[in-house]
Amino acid sequence: MLSQFFIISSRGDVLINKDYHGNGTPSAAEIFLSRLKQSKGEELDPAMELDGRYFLHVKRNSLYFVCTSYKELPPFATIELLSRVSGLVKDYCGVLTEEGIRLNLALVYELLDEVIDYGYVQTTSTKSLKPYIRSDTEAVKTDRFADVGFLTLGPGLFGTEFRFAPSHAADKPIPMNPSSQGGSGSRNEVYVDVIERMTVLLAANGSVVRSEVNGSLQMKSFVVGNPELKLGLSEDLVIGKTSEVGYGTAVRLDQAQFHPSIDLSDFEHKRAMTIHPSEGECTIMRYSITGELPSRLPFQISATTTELEDKQCLEVFLEIQCDLPASSHAVDVELHLPVPKATTDVIGSISVVGQAAEYKSAEKLFIWTIKKFQGASQLKSRIRIQLSQLHRATVMELGPVSLQFEIKNFVSSQLQVKYLKLFDRQHSYVPYRWVRYVTLSDSYTIRLR
Repeated sequence: MLSQFFIISSRGDVLINKDYHGNGTPSAAEIFLSRLKQSKGEELDPAMELDGRYFLHVKRNSLYFVCTSYKELPPFATIELLSRVSGLVKDYCGVLTEEGIRLNLALVYELLDEVIDYGYVQTTSTKSLKPYIRSDTEAVKTDRFADVGFLTLGPGLFGTEFRFAPSHAADKPIPMNPSSQGGSGSRNEVYVDVIERMTVLLAANGSVVRSEVNGSLQMKSFVVGNPELKLGLSEDLVIGKTSEVGYGTAVRLDQAQFHPSIDLSDFEHKRAMTIHPSEGECTIMRYSITGELPSRLPFQISATTTELEDKQCLEVFLEIQCDLPASSHAVDVELHLPVPKATTDVIGSISVVGQAAEYKSAEKLFIWTIKKFQGASQLKSRIRIQLSQLHRATVMELGPVSLQFEIKNFVSSQLQVKYLKLFDRQHSYVPYRWVRYVTLSDSYTIRLR
């Protein structure tokens, strides 16, 4: 039984606050914010006991979804509930951002009233909630000139026809009025995201200490009724570490998990899944790869450190090699370099347009930002770290280097969505089918020694 539920932004603003029994105090959000500030940027435990009350939370897109109770709660079930609530907010608001929630406060409160009644969960189904939600969605304005994110699937009128859609094309709410689906104001569309998160640890000499990829296939459907969809993956897909991998096999996954509602009767021989997509977003498959990855790592970093004892400073020469194909590029690349506690100032020599250097003295962290990093290219930077004292222990505090990045139209596993077919006898229409491939850094770390 929940006592309170609230949503907090990364800036500490309480966007949503629900008290289900009246025995909670308005200070519950303040207690959580105080604990968040004490963490100094480190991740909080998902379940905590603070001031005699239990706090459980999940973080989604820099938003904290938090619930409290004076009694012990089953942690896994509660975290699953918070994850589903965040999914509902995204389904009905279109995007999961602070602006989206502020524009749709009445809608979010209406959702919470239906999902949780007097602290008890009623339903978390997007489809079941539709008849009871009356508030209209206020759409968040998007950038008209956003990067291309989605590519069509399927043949066109004259052979293969490729169309492109911006990366925010799927960031729209589900249609609330069933009669409006298929009308002039909406289109029947299916979006499929192949998202991979990369975890890599590199030694100072560039050798791979650890490499892992965790991927997922996410589908967001805006189609009439409940049609049957058939999604085909790479025909040469092999699942399992002990599986026999023949010559030329391009795709190998160590393990894969599928949504319980998916029919896998054709998967063994045709690598096809039969799906009856629910409204909103759904993760239809999760997979992982550990050990040697099928593709080359996207980045290699070399670092040379020089001690200047007469000037009490360190000079670090960094060189980043982007091993993506020349036709590809990474965006929003950030290099983080922790500096010693005795650091008084950091100066980074960045002269290329589209790059920036920043030193956060409170966190003792140097950040090198690269807006766009073209494949098959190199970037260099020289960093001078001024110290109040220089000795061996101080040098040992330098590093390791970590990278954050996003790569579009690239996945390390080389997994591909080959086709997406729709079978519906009650409606005659051909939906727009879009697919997007994205690789994100989960933890990409390079040791300096």
